[in-house]
Amino acid sequence: MGRRRRKYRKPQLLRAPRTLPTIFDCPHCGARAVSVEIRKKEKNERGEVKAIVKCGKCGLYAEMWVPQIFQPVDVYSRFLDAYLEGRLEYTFIKEGGEATISLEELASESEEGEEAVEGGEAWESGVESEKEGRGW
Repeated sequence: MGRRRRKYRKPQLLRAPRTLPTIFDCPHCGARAVSVEIRKKEKNERGEVKAIVKCGKCGLYAEMWVPQIFQPVDVYSRFLDAYLEGRLEYTFIKEGGEATISLEELASESEEGEEAVEGGEAWESGVESEKEGRGW
C-alpha cells in the first residue's frame, strides 16, 4: 500500500521591506537635497519635539514643532504644506551667514528681477559692445 503523495510548494521569495524616504525634493530650488532631522531631546511644554528641515543646495532652513510620533516623511509633508501656503517662517543659510526671508520679500525680489529683464536696455547695450569688441 502506498502513502498519500505530498503537494509540492514553491519556496516563497523574500522581498526587502519597503522603507520610507529620508531625502526629499526642495520646494524652492527643485533639487533632491532636503533632509529632515528630528531632535527628540528638545521638547516644548505641549510634549512636541523639534524638527529641522534643511536643503543642502539652496540653504533653505526651517524649524518646527511636531508630535513625537512623526517620522521624517510626516515632517516634510507638514513643511511642504506650510511653505506652499505661506504660513511658515524660514531662512536661507549661506556661507556668509543667515538671512531671514518671508514669502512677500521673495516675491518682490523676483518681480524686480523680471522688470530688469523686461526693459532689456542694459542687456542690448552689453551685446552691442561685445560685438564691437569682436569685430562683428
